[in-house]
Amino acid sequence: MKNKKFEIVIYFPVNKHVSSKRKIVKSGTTLKEFLDDTKFKDLNSMEDVSFGVFGKIKDLDYILQEFDRVEVLHNASADPKKSRSLRAKKNYKS
Repeated sequence: MKNKKFEIVIYFPVNKHVSSKRKIVKSGTTLKEFLDDTKFKDLNSMEDVSFGVFGKIKDLDYILQEFDRVEVLHNASADPKKSRSLRAKKNYKS
């Protein structure tokens, strides 16, 4: 089964919404090969992104498995805990 092919789905942000794209890959395909083959214009312009499979960050040499869901992960722009605290203080004062 060396030449087995399967579908991989990648989820990525576009204008604050999540979009997806599907691609058929051969077994043994790395995450880097997959990303190079998908030719995302949006991904090339993104800075400070990581890639994960089911929410766990993976290196670009990760070999994709059947049923993997690839995700583009951004660094948080603000600390969620601090943001909640500031909102709570603001709402309490009102």
